[in-house]
Amino acid sequence: MKADLPRAFADITARLEDAHALAVEGQRRDNSPDMQRALACHLRMAVVAMGGIVSEIKQTLGDARD
Repeated sequence: MKADLPRAFADITARLEDAHALAVEGQRRDNSPDMQRALACHLRMAVVAMGGIVSEIKQTLGDARD
């Protein structure tokens, strides 16, 4: 199962890159409030997904502590 750890870290990296793009897009001054809400929602979902991957990594390593 530890062979999956590099892949899990790669998944985290990809999600961080996606979240970064969302955060950069959210900085645009011409975004409508609806666009800001959509970006915030997508950013929140990305953070939640990353938390799940980190939990899986910790479980694989036998460390369920936060």
